[in-house]
Amino acid sequence: MAPRKTKADAAKLEACKKYMRVEGADEDDVIAALMGAAEVYLWGAGILPEWSPPALYNLALWGLTLHYYDHREAVGNESAFPIGLRPVINQLKLTAVSKSDTAEGE
Repeated sequence: MAPRKTKADAAKLEACKKYMRVEGADEDDVIAALMGAAEVYLWGAGILPEWSPPALYNLALWGLTLHYYDHREAVGNESAFPIGLRPVINQLKLTAVSKSDTAEGE
């Protein structure tokens, strides 16, 4: 059985599709899967949505999803990584380190 989609999941997908300029539902499953991969990538980099400014987190999530969507054959090819996204991810990593240091000190 497929996982149940919540209104929050649907809203998150629609926001990402708007950023990507994708209309219709034909690619929803692909985009949702790529968003999941982007979330895993960010999590692996120490970037958690609850520790990140929402605007920057969404920009990173949507940018990675768009990148994966446009370069499906090149996923994992570091040379194909979007240049403008690197500073956003670095900033989010710094925020994550700061938040984790604060959480450990409590």
